[in-house]
Amino acid sequence: MRIAIGDVHGRNAWKRYIDRDFTEFYILGDYFDSFSVPFTWQYRNFRELCAAAREDSRIKLCLGNHDYHYLSRIDPDERYSGFQDRHYRAINELLEQNMDLLRVIYVTADKYLISHAGVSNTFMEKMKARGVEGIERIDPAFIQDRTILGFDGFDQYGDDPSQSPIWIRPASLSVDPLPDYNQIIGHTQMERIKIITVGDIRLSCIDTGNRMSLYEF
Repeated sequence: MRIAIGDVHGRNAWKRYIDRDFTEFYILGDYFDSFSVPFTWQYRNFRELCAAAREDSRIKLCLGNHDYHYLSRIDPDERYSGFQDRHYRAINELLEQNMDLLRVIYVTADKYLISHAGVSNTFMEKMKARGVEGIERIDPAFIQDRTILGFDGFDQYGDDPSQSPIWIRPASLSVDPLPDYNQIIGHTQMERIKIITVGDIRLSCIDTGNRMSLYEF
């Protein structure tokens, strides 16, 4: 059984599920920038998550937009809601120490695509124009050039098909999904887990805020 939970934002609810009999456990990012969880708890929680992932390779960590804006070599204009300027250096150092654990996307053998926000066909066409062909090349491209995930498009909330896998919203993803992949995404909070069906494609929106609902697939 594979399981996943949505955006963390300092919450340690992932510990409820850590002893389950899973084959893979995907955690969809946004480890920082809570308006209710103190910074020290956010920091400690991410350290504990990274330690768990180093001990158990079945635990898979995604990169979210509220992690991205703390990375080195990112334009200072990439600052989103909740950015903790006072704690930038501490968060930056912790993230950089653990970047080997964080992936933009995961793709399973049975064609599930897991990421923070989703992958659109338009985004992949943009990557192709930059010489990056194929979904499996996204993370290597990001390692070389972190700007590929930067905020893009016309909508201030990221509701635009051109946005990257840390920013696109479900409304835009549902009109422009990458063909052939069922996607599991967070980023946009829902009252409960929501499944959007686009032809043969399923988009599973699993960010349920404080509930941190478990998704099994």
